[in-house]
Amino acid sequence: MTMAGRLESSREAILEILRHRDGVSVDELAHSLGLAGATVRRHLDVLMRDGFVSVSQIRGGAGRPRYAFTLTEAGTELFSQHYVRLTRRLLEEMMALAPDETAGRSGQQLASLIFEKLADRLGREYAPRVEGATVEERARSGVAMLAADGFDYEVLADASGVRLLGRGCPCRRFGPGGDGCQHDQALLERIVGAPVTALDRAELPADFACGYRVG
Repeated sequence: MTMAGRLESSREAILEILRHRDGVSVDELAHSLGLAGATVRRHLDVLMRDGFVSVSQIRGGAGRPRYAFTLTEAGTELFSQHYVRLTRRLLEEMMALAPDETAGRSGQQLASLIFEKLADRLGREYAPRVEGATVEERARSGVAMLAADGFDYEVLADASGVRLLGRGCPCRRFGPGGDGCQHDQALLERIVGAPVTALDRAELPADFACGYRVG
């Protein structure tokens, strides 16, 4: 990945964190992203300059004041643009279907085929650009890229290992018995470069729709 690509990926990851949490400090962002505080500050300076992030000072207690960062309205609107990008990708896959691929298929079967092709396309596009020596690093890098296409995943790494937790993943729009998770799983395995297994519903925190264990 080029230097410009790495910078863009880090800023997208910061925006993704701020999308779910208000008032995040530099130290919290640095810990979540595995970056130095000074690096995070430089990214925040750019995002504030562009009007996507705002900062407020939180007073209280002794010591240096604490600064908290939040998405602006313009920053929030960026994520609706991600779904426009996903819609465009889906339309491209629909238009590329050959007559023999659509013949005799139900609407749900066609939707499954389109998402299968999309997952394959995204895997081929993103896998070579994923960075990191560890599974966690690769997972964070891959999730940041997928966020640009409307895939809302969060990486959770603790003593039990690395998990990918999703909120409303696009490929799961098939209803009961659908196989959207299979497409997500194949895509994530290709991007992270490690086995990915689905979590049971009982293992998911309340605000997540799906989840996977990596490795």
